[in-house]
Amino acid sequence: MEKTLNLRVHKRSFNENSNLNEEILINQKDVPDVIIGDVVEIYHIEDEESRLLLQVTSLSDEFQQKGTVSIEQSIANTFQLRAYKDVIVKKVDPKGVALDLVEMLFKDQYFSRSDFWRMRNGIIGTCVYLNKKIEHAEMRQQVMEMWSKGERVMCGTITEETRIVYRSSTAVVQIFIQMSSEMWDFDILGEDLYFEKALNGFLTDLFAKWKEQNCQHDVTIVLFSRTFYKAQSLDEFPEYMRDCIVCDYKGRYYQDFYRIVVQNERYDDWTSTMILLRKLCNSYKDKILNYHKQKGHKAPAAYNSTAAQGNFLETLNMSLNLFEGYYIDRNFDRTGKVAVVITPGAGVFEVDRELANITKQRTIDCGIGSDLVCMGEQPLHAAPLFKFHNKLAKTSLEVGDDYNIPHWMNHSFYISKSQIKARLQGSFIPRIKPPPEFNETQRRPSERKLLAHSPNKQIQDENNIPFVDYDEYDAQIWKLPTPNSTRFGSLKFSYQTRRQPQTMAEAKQIKKPRKRNVSDDYPSMAVEKGERRGSPAINIPTLSRSSSSEDISSSVGCYPIIKKPSSKESSESAETDDSFFMRRIVGSAESPVGYSRKHIHQAKSRRALINPFAPSRMQFKMTSNRRRWVHAFPTDPQGAAVQTHHFHMYNKRESSATLEKKLSRDSLKMSQLSMDMKTQSSFSNFDSTEKFSEKFSEPSSLNRIPSGLVSEDKFYVGSVDSSPTSSVQNLERLFQGSSLTSTLQHNSASDLGSLGGRGMKKARENRSYLWGPTGEQEWSPDMTTGQDWFPAHGCQTDSCLVKPILTADIHSQNFCAGISVDWKSLTMPASLPITTDYFPDKRSLENDYTVSQYTLIPEDVNSEYYSSPPVTEDDKFYRRQPLSVTELFRELISQRLAQGFQIITKKKPPKQPLDTMSVRASPQFQHTSSLIRARPRSGPQEEIYLSIGLIFHKLTLSGQTIQVTQYRPRHEQRQLKYLYHYRFQVPDSPSYDVSTSQFKNEKLENYNWNYLDQYICTRGEGDYGLLDPLKYWRSRFFLLPCNNPATRKIIEGNDSIWPRCDIYQTRSKQELQQLISGFVRFLETLNKMRRTAQTRRQKHSGDNVSSTPTSDQQMSQASQKEAVLLSVTMASSKLIEAMKDPQTGLSMLPRQTGLPESCFIAEEAVDWCIQNIQEVKDVTSGIGLMQRLQDEHYICHSSGNPQHKFIHGFYLYNIVSPKDKPKSDMYGPSYNYLFQNEWCEVSILPVVRERAEVPLFTMNESPCQVSELWVNQLTNDWRVLSGIDTGAQGWGQQSGSRVNLCAMKATLTHKYVQVDVDGNNKSDRPEWASARYHAYYSPNAAFELQLQWMVATGPILQDLVTTWGRKAQACGFHLLPVPGDPFALPSAPDSDPLRGPIFVPLDIASLSQGGKPVFHDLDQVAKSKKLLHFQDEIIKRYGFMPINVCVSETHRHYMSDEQQQYVHCTGGMFILMESSQVTSSPKVIKISSRVSKKSAGELRKDYIARQNSNTSNTEVVTQNKVGFLWSWNFMSSKRWRSPNTGDEIFQDRMLADFRQFCANENNRLKEFWNDFNLMFAL
Repeated sequence: MEKTLNLRVHKRSFNENSNLNEEILINQKDVPDVIIGDVVEIYHIEDEESRLLLQVTSLSDEFQQKGTVSIEQSIANTFQLRAYKDVIVKKVDPKGVALDLVEMLFKDQYFSRSDFWRMRNGIIGTCVYLNKKIEHAEMRQQVMEMWSKGERVMCGTITEETRIVYRSSTAVVQIFIQMSSEMWDFDILGEDLYFEKALNGFLTDLFAKWKEQNCQHDVTIVLFSRTFYKAQSLDEFPEYMRDCIVCDYKGRYYQDFYRIVVQNERYDDWTSTMILLRKLCNSYKDKILNYHKQKGHKAPAAYNSTAAQGNFLETLNMSLNLFEGYYIDRNFDRTGKVAVVITPGAGVFEVDRELANITKQRTIDCGIGSDLVCMGEQPLHAAPLFKFHNKLAKTSLEVGDDYNIPHWMNHSFYISKSQIKARLQGSFIPRIKPPPEFNETQRRPSERKLLAHSPNKQIQDENNIPFVDYDEYDAQIWKLPTPNSTRFGSLKFSYQTRRQPQTMAEAKQIKKPRKRNVSDDYPSMAVEKGERRGSPAINIPTLSRSSSSEDISSSVGCYPIIKKPSSKESSESAETDDSFFMRRIVGSAESPVGYSRKHIHQAKSRRALINPFAPSRMQFKMTSNRRRWVHAFPTDPQGAAVQTHHFHMYNKRESSATLEKKLSRDSLKMSQLSMDMKTQSSFSNFDSTEKFSEKFSEPSSLNRIPSGLVSEDKFYVGSVDSSPTSSVQNLERLFQGSSLTSTLQHNSASDLGSLGGRGMKKARENRSYLWGPTGEQEWSPDMTTGQDWFPAHGCQTDSCLVKPILTADIHSQNFCAGISVDWKSLTMPASLPITTDYFPDKRSLENDYTVSQYTLIPEDVNSEYYSSPPVTEDDKFYRRQPLSVTELFRELISQRLAQGFQIITKKKPPKQPLDTMSVRASPQFQHTSSLIRARPRSGPQEEIYLSIGLIFHKLTLSGQTIQVTQYRPRHEQRQLKYLYHYRFQVPDSPSYDVSTSQFKNEKLENYNWNYLDQYICTRGEGDYGLLDPLKYWRSRFFLLPCNNPATRKIIEGNDSIWPRCDIYQTRSKQELQQLISGFVRFLETLNKMRRTAQTRRQKHSGDNVSSTPTSDQQMSQASQKEAVLLSVTMASSKLIEAMKDPQTGLSMLPRQTGLPESCFIAEEAVDWCIQNIQEVKDVTSGIGLMQRLQDEHYICHSSGNPQHKFIHGFYLYNIVSPKDKPKSDMYGPSYNYLFQNEWCEVSILPVVRERAEVPLFTMNESPCQVSELWVNQLTNDWRVLSGIDTGAQGWGQQSGSRVNLCAMKATLTHKYVQVDVDGNNKSDRPEWASARYHAYYSPNAAFELQLQWMVATGPILQDLVTTWGRKAQACGFHLLPVPGDPFALPSAPDSDPLRGPIFVPLDIASLSQGGKPVFHDLDQVAKSKKLLHFQDEIIKRYGFMPINVCVSETHRHYMSDEQQQYVHCTGGMFILMESSQVTSSPKVIKISSRVSKKSAGELRKDYIARQNSNTSNTEVVTQNKVGFLWSWNFMSSKRWRSPNTGDEIFQDRMLADFRQFCANENNRLKEFWNDFNLMFAL
């Protein structure tokens, strides 16, 4: 169908019912064959290049214009479609315009990986175009880029095969700048220092791109370096330095330094940060090298390491420690995490082998993007490149270094404008940095002494070196295997049969030297399959050998050369890069690179060494780790996944004769590959293989076959057949995209077809290139990390992956777009794809995996619900409908995706029926075996495979049964741990503090999936609740009072003269009563109560003594008391009638589902009693009266529990009608055990007295008692008052066969409640969450509310919290996010290693009078109490309030860790008041750097001691350091800030003034001490 219509445009309407809400409006009479869902193509006749695809979603009768088609205006402008011009409208096949890859962009939202999957499912089958905005379940995204068949396109359709990548412009970005010695060298052109190139070049361009793309990343910038010391032993260091000195494998002593410049900042303008960076970089070197220099102490000379010797991997692990806790302190406006390392080097690093494997596995498992940006020139070898530490270099002679090319890192080489100019002008730019000139005078005396030896002696020593004939040895190495080859257990050197030269002198007489050049081409190593049973996915650890054993030259996963007899039995085994553990035979066929002098020919087995100058000659077995990120990259026209900023140019005009000559040089190489093919049992014709190998003898060309092209469906599995035709097509596609195009054209297809499809596939199936994250992109020295600056002459390419040649002015400000870096990854980092394509073959699953199965039958698990379903609306409110089997199946997939799993695409389910025996074998489901046999197989049938690392899951939906099959490695990798010592300096801290951190890889196989699946099946309401090992998401919030006049006064103060910040006053009793009233209204919002102004009567503040009602209120009260004079002596029935009076009675709650009639709030009832009953003067007497009414069964708790006492606060009670009165105190039949799960009830501490009424306080009172924050556990334990058993079995009550988990988890200070996340039904699935909140509230303390969830959508939760925040402001509060542990030390397991609190010392010594200590006349207990009160008063003067109430009963003056923490009323700062003991004589303690089990208080004391030591860092410090720990609220971003919270300048003022006050500047501390003594009664 093709129709010519006139184009019109319309503006989109926001009315859902409007016709103008559609993208395209068309009259069905004009296109009768178009139906809803069809895709049409629209373009101008004269401009066929700009074509638009739109999907018809509506054929409304309202659009009656004939011969016209209307398109939404913004779409027409994007595609340059002109209104009132004729266009061609043509119906197209959606499969013909299907997209291969779509990149989605989102901002200011949090998406889990399960949300990505749900969004993807929501747009399958739809048509998308550039910049299209898509919304699904409150999740908003925009189409950023589309690819189809290697080309970037403007529109297309999304199918099941379309890969979707999600990119975030609001991510967490950590930028690490390596301040190695090269930073102060000039670059290759001699124009800038490398740190100037990094700051003025790269970072300036990066921030400009962020601004251009409207990115709002959460940024942390860190300077890091390693400092070596010229020392031979630890004794040469002063005592104060030894705490953090580390000795490396070469015996060198060093320290690692980290300087945090900005931490978790989100700026629109980074200019001020750049100025600060320049200042710090200029002074960094001198400060670090001279950091430990002090008078009277001699420290060894220090020097900065080179980039290669630096702490690169340690830095990455620091960010991994933070990123692994992504589910803790969850922000709702940030998604994505990336670590960027800027180095002045060329990407070569000397690393520890064990740490390299820990880093690799953690990075891959977490799905974290790691970007390396090099300021140096791109080398002639593959980069990045790891050179492993050779810890046995002193005891063995090494042939070569052991290298590893990390495929899990993205890298770029930054090119400055001056370098671009030079390249555009054709100037020669060297790609290697010459070493520095080494003068004779620079040699150490020992070296000059060695040079002074006589030449004859030197030659004699050389001749005595043991000799190994490497030429003869290599000949044996590359010798093709024969059928008579011995097994790998008994390999021998064939050249040992004749006499070998034993020294170099003998060898020189026999052998002639052979010249070797670095540029020599070495043959590709053929791979022989070992006879042992194994798989490409698993390495069996060898327990007898350490993972870091340096006598194993492990290349971490390259193919070994293994001699084996010819056998028809094919093994799918290979070495993998998933582990560095060795098997029985590895290495370059026993390469003697680590021989000792005594045992030359008894070399240990090794893997083949990697040649970084020709990494493409080494192929790797494909593993799941190598395919983890592959679906994030577009594919070239040949189908290979490539990184667009890695550009490899070739010249098509190269003659075929030259190519043929080039190919014929190494025919032996191809014959080796053919031998590899011969050993495969699947080859049917070896002659054809040899014939093929003679024609194409260049192994590198075959190596260029991308692994994804071996199979038509690109699914990596070991035993998938393919036809000969498909193999021929794959080869043709390969050679068409390579430099061998002309050669292939001269060869007949019949020769290729005779090879056999499966045989060719088996030859390189599941193999990957050593270099690059994709494994499908070959490396060569011609490859560069950028293409914009390339001149146009001399090259041709058909790939649209190549960006247009730069035409902008090189002097313009926007020229940063032309600098060759992977800007897309650095600007809008991608999240880990939700799909992959690797699955182990059948033999691997049998040999190397253990299989476990369990079955979920929702009907059986939730049989209680289905046997007695709820009938009334109240029953449905408390007993929600369980998930259906289809919903449960989808949710099980979502949960695995959220924990890092990936869906394996195109894995077809087996045709044979499911084996129910495996289900019946599970002990958990033995009782269901007969049920499984009897259950008819009706219902949906579906199967899906998922993977993470070496773990694979298969979920099968069959009828009403879900079967979960888990494949786990038979030989688990042991957990590796690496203890790291370092120094770091946070912003606002004066010194570098000592800290330790532990790096370890996570054992993913220990995750309890069975438990989580049961939790999902029961909706979290059964016997399975949230546990920390489940890694559930959590966000913590504080409800704080706002509108403090002191805050506004400080913010509005003059910048030149900072106002004093100790001006916060205590609130009056009336203000506190207003906060209580506002808090009750806020809890109504949390409980989703809808009360109008009429249902909530005006309440009076305070009691009758302190309140001053207006004249109208006095008249109404007088008339009320004249009419009915209420008294406690009246009959209870009369009081109840007065309470029920519609005019003057108690305000009742409107009828609501889940609550009985005549329901009221306890706090309002007590307030009504104070206002209306004569004898009731305060809260205590009001509570007593209400308890009398409850004892007489006139009122009852709304749960129906008659044992529930009356509790003051937001507790729900109702007036009992006479017919519902219980006849005894036993539990009535209407007792609702699930009431606690659904209603948030809080006990409110009453305000008893004004602060002015307390002129002084005594040592018998704690600060909590003075502030009325004390909860007496004996008389005010809410659990006891609720009538719940607090015995050994917990106080959780059972409802039928289920346990009330919210009741079981509750403590004295915290309660739990279920949260209705999706009350408006915006989601496409059932969602739920729970909240952990304070059981008690005081207006003098903060109120905590922590959300916890596993099944909830981020944007829906964000809308819910935003609603709470708006309601809080209307009630006089602000709701702010806070970290779970504001004072987490950097050495804590789950904390940020580069974050720590700031210690502010309190100058107690300045308070002494007459030379006597300040507390000389008090005993030890009195000293501590008085100091505690003094610190508490200081904190309150600065506007801080406790984060909770005090509940300890037995130790009245002991304060737990939480009770010592304070939060500022603005929510931006925290203070911890450490309970220091003040002694008259300093007590000497020893600080140990070893990790030991200490309490949080002891660890903080050690932390404070190190901070106090400053640069001296003495190990012997005094324990009587008194002060405060100060911490920032890094969770409070700009979207949470308001005039009531202040900004960053306000927070800096607060800290600066607090430091001045504690340091007794201007005698402020002493004046406050004198005032304090007047209030303190001894």
